[in-house]
Amino acid sequence: MYGSGKGKDRLRTMNLIQKYSDFRSTVNLRLFSFYLAIVLIIPAITIAIEYLVSVYPSFRSGLQVDLQDFHVYQLFTSSFVHLNFDHFLGNVTAYLLIAIYGLVLATIVNRKRLYLVLTKVIVVIFLIFGACFAVFNATTSYYAGLSGIDSALAGLLLLFWLMYLERTSGRSMRSYYGVVLVGILAMSAGIIARYMLLYRTGTGSPLLYGLAAVTGMLVLAALAYRHQFRDLYRVMQEFSWPSRLLTIAIAAIFLYFVWNLFPERLANSTRTVSISLHLAGIVIGILAGYLFMVYLEQMAYFRGEKEVIVR
Repeated sequence: MYGSGKGKDRLRTMNLIQKYSDFRSTVNLRLFSFYLAIVLIIPAITIAIEYLVSVYPSFRSGLQVDLQDFHVYQLFTSSFVHLNFDHFLGNVTAYLLIAIYGLVLATIVNRKRLYLVLTKVIVVIFLIFGACFAVFNATTSYYAGLSGIDSALAGLLLLFWLMYLERTSGRSMRSYYGVVLVGILAMSAGIIARYMLLYRTGTGSPLLYGLAAVTGMLVLAALAYRHQFRDLYRVMQEFSWPSRLLTIAIAAIFLYFVWNLFPERLANSTRTVSISLHLAGIVIGILAGYLFMVYLEQMAYFRGEKEVIVR
């Protein structure tokens, strides 16, 4: 009995070794780790700054955009400093979910270089946009946090999911733009409604009219693009289980993203999240991402990259 059990353990160990060997022969871990390290540069900077302000608390307010004590360098540091640890933890967690999942999709469709360049371009665009939004917006006196960049990268993530869908289904990305539009409108309506419930805004609030307008556009867009939803449903019925799991994962990421970043009072703080800035981030991520994607994909550098996954 003892010998039989020992033999089973040895067989189980050999099976695990074989599975690991098969995985190593399928995935170039060194190459994937290199791309992953580039993606993690931004949270690494954010973590370093959070450590710095924990040692020197006075730096926290000095690195934010503060119109009462404004300095030009705050335009570049404000996105990487947070109001408190809870704010920092939520934003960095969302970044990791969105950016790493985006890299996985980019790896599957072999567009890693394109993804890395687009993430850096969008980060720079939103660094400038977010800080300028705070400086020139009369209702805002401060700006801090990574959540605006998270929003922009969430918009880019949608584009790479479309690229994955295009590769899987054999249909053009343009076949599903209506689906993305309806998704954005639905998320916008949900965000506004949640804000109204959280802060018990009255029936005469401008947000109520905004919600009615967004809901109307949502209904019209859903009717206008209903054929895209039917087509998407047929395509997803043919998906393999890995493809279905990838699609479920993106839905889960967006649910986490909306619940944790839109738009509630920050934990352990009296300040609230800006709805308009986050929605602008998603729109910037989609529009800027698509424009640069179309331009950069014409370059041979982005088409001739090494495969991480051997098919």
